[in-house]
Amino acid sequence: MKTFALAGLLMLCLAKISYAGQWQELGSTPEGNLISVLDTQIRKGAIITTRIRNDLSEPKLTENGSITRIEADLQINCSKKTVSPIRTFLFDDKGSAELSVNVRGGRDFIKKNEDSSFGMAIKELC
Repeated sequence: MKTFALAGLLMLCLAKISYAGQWQELGSTPEGNLISVLDTQIRKGAIITTRIRNDLSEPKLTENGSITRIEADLQINCSKKTVSPIRTFLFDDKGSAELSVNVRGGRDFIKKNEDSSFGMAIKELC
């Protein structure tokens, strides 16, 4: 019985954060990138967990292909106006997230400029 409970807990911990919602435009960065955030967030006290989208005005060329969109699951600490990326997804020109998935675990909260994508999310959601 303990084995099943532990297996269930492990599966829950490894599950991808799932959001159902629509993208809400926040505006553009000085570089011309369109920034959007899902209109669905998980709020727990001063911490908001959500997903942000960065549609690049110019594709970023890498050795693995062109990156045209970046999405990131992140936590925002509204009381401190800081952000902690959890996962970052890099999308190619076909809309596939095969280029990269970076797991940081949401441990370090950092300050961001107001005109950055994360700064815009902090300003809009807090």
